[in-house]
Amino acid sequence: MAGEQKGLDAREMMAISGRFMGLGVGWAFAVLFSLAGGAWLDSKLSTAPLLMIVGAFVGGVAGFYRLYYHIVIEPRERADRPQ
Repeated sequence: MAGEQKGLDAREMMAISGRFMGLGVGWAFAVLFSLAGGAWLDSKLSTAPLLMIVGAFVGGVAGFYRLYYHIVIEPRERADRPQ
């Protein structure tokens, strides 16, 4: 198993997988929330489906940046800090 090769026990694997599942759910909520906001604005401004599409795109970009930050930038910053 992959966990045994790296010497991780089941508890550590659950913690790691839970962290990444949380990041994925956060990305999905960012897209859905922005999509809903765009749909609501479209209904108020009669611009359907323009703002809904823009909202989905903005939510996707924001969610992707959050993933990128937690997976790439944050570990790099943690490694650069003096202990």
